[in-house]
Amino acid sequence: MGAWRKILGVLSAAAAVAFAGSAFAAGADCPRACLVKAMSQYLDALVAHDPARLKVTPDVRFTEDGAPMKLGDGLWATNGGLGPFRLDFDDPRRGEAGALVTVQENGNIALMALRLKVVGGRISQVESVLARKGELQSLQTDLLQSPLPIFQEDVPLQRRSSRAELEKITNLYFDAIEQADGSIVPFARDGFRIENGTRTCNNPEPVTGGANPDFARLRGMPCADQLSTKIFTYIKSVSPRRIEVVDMDKGLAIAFVRFQHPGNVLFVDTPANGRVSQERNPWAIRPTSALIAELFKIEDHKIQRVMAVITNVPYRMPTGWETPRP
Repeated sequence: MGAWRKILGVLSAAAAVAFAGSAFAAGADCPRACLVKAMSQYLDALVAHDPARLKVTPDVRFTEDGAPMKLGDGLWATNGGLGPFRLDFDDPRRGEAGALVTVQENGNIALMALRLKVVGGRISQVESVLARKGELQSLQTDLLQSPLPIFQEDVPLQRRSSRAELEKITNLYFDAIEQADGSIVPFARDGFRIENGTRTCNNPEPVTGGANPDFARLRGMPCADQLSTKIFTYIKSVSPRRIEVVDMDKGLAIAFVRFQHPGNVLFVDTPANGRVSQERNPWAIRPTSALIAELFKIEDHKIQRVMAVITNVPYRMPTGWETPRP
């Protein structure tokens, strides 16, 4: 019996080492506390306009709205400090940190989605997507004062999804847009989506304005039902897609995607609301694309909340991180 215990002990130790090795290979040399610190250091350096404060790898990559840049360019030169809103999430397995933050810029408030990759204690990747006022998308940063508590709460173990399920459900949401079929995505009945600060489904309040005024009357619908109205058929495809930071404790996953709008869908025949014109929707009337960072809160195997940062980019413009498919 004593010999067997020793053998089992050796096997357990070997399994622990193997697990640690695989986790390290996946990026776990920077645990959650390390990632939180890296994000704060990055934002502090950004506000100070001083990228030299950062520890980066020799081959560090940085994009802003899909455009490759050097650290110190873009928002580094124009920001006037952070706004009140900041939501952090972390993926220790991959060594990635994410955040949604508001940023002051030349008298306006922008909304930024930010992703960092940390390797060996140094930042190797920086990806940012910014929604700025005056572009095609509407932006309501005055509504973004603090994150909804649900985004910051850990999911109870019995209501938690695996990494594979978090990624699957996230992809199903984009499949539902492409197929105009909300029934394929598990949306909580009381769930809702916030795009650039505006609640765009399951919204009980009257909403007017925005990119497409005709869309306002559909904003009160449950999110899955809204996807089935065909209102989004001006979006030909959601590609490429990358699901990057997956925070399993909080049930969060952020995807960086591109919506492709060929510009040839000027109206939509919705099943319950009749014909909806797209002629006042700037996304629909000419070839253009939207670069989007979309954060999903998934609990009890359903999408509870969605928060998106959306910016306009030229039609089929590369994302800066992978070659887009047709």
